[in-house]
Amino acid sequence: MTRRSGKILACLIYLLSNIGCQIEQPNEIKENLPVYRVRKTPTPVVIDGRLDETAWQGANTITQFYLFRPVAVPHLPATRARLLWDSQYLYVGFECDDDDIWSYSDVNDDPLYQGDVVELFIKPRRDSLAYYEFVVAPNGAIYDAHYPSRGAGLSNRFGKWNAGARIASALDGTDDNCHDDDQGYTVEIAIPLTAFSNLEQPSSSAEWTFGVFRYDFSKSYVDPLMLMSFPQASARHGFHDYEQYTPLRFDE
Repeated sequence: MTRRSGKILACLIYLLSNIGCQIEQPNEIKENLPVYRVRKTPTPVVIDGRLDETAWQGANTITQFYLFRPVAVPHLPATRARLLWDSQYLYVGFECDDDDIWSYSDVNDDPLYQGDVVELFIKPRRDSLAYYEFVVAPNGAIYDAHYPSRGAGLSNRFGKWNAGARIASALDGTDDNCHDDDQGYTVEIAIPLTAFSNLEQPSSSAEWTFGVFRYDFSKSYVDPLMLMSFPQASARHGFHDYEQYTPLRFDE
């Protein structure tokens, strides 16, 4: 082998090894993450969009949200999320500071995420690929879906599934009027436990995983904000990156 051919071969080996390093590796499920404990309410929650019952005041509150996109902004709007449960429902409450409220559509299962929304993703079992998505706009419109896997196709294939959730919202401001300054909105959701598989029912021994998210479109931003309740998600899967979701346990 000549010196020139040897250099060419060395360069090829270097290039091929770098290409191999750039291939995306499968995400691993994170272990030893902080656990969110869902408290059980002794009385049913009234779904009126107000979050003023005693049970909500005692629920663990998620206040730390992280920016998925864009890369950086001066500050994030305050977002608070809580979960409760009883023998019939999983309850979810959101409070969102928002100076420019905008619901993209009032039609269920439309691409509501093209406007302001709050979102809950639930993955009840680690040994299954199936998971659930619930998206609610400030006006109370919902998109919900049960995905058998992340690779089976998303909204175009499974968006017509209906959980039968009850929803109420309350606005402190006006929807779709960028000429005034709004204060924010509240969303309250009751998801029937019957929407989940019989193998995925809440109990004190069950451990699900979940994430809560928010899209915020505003006259105050160069680009809309995409917020999530955990610090890191892959660019490939975004909010569907369930390997990063927070463990969730049900208190009796």
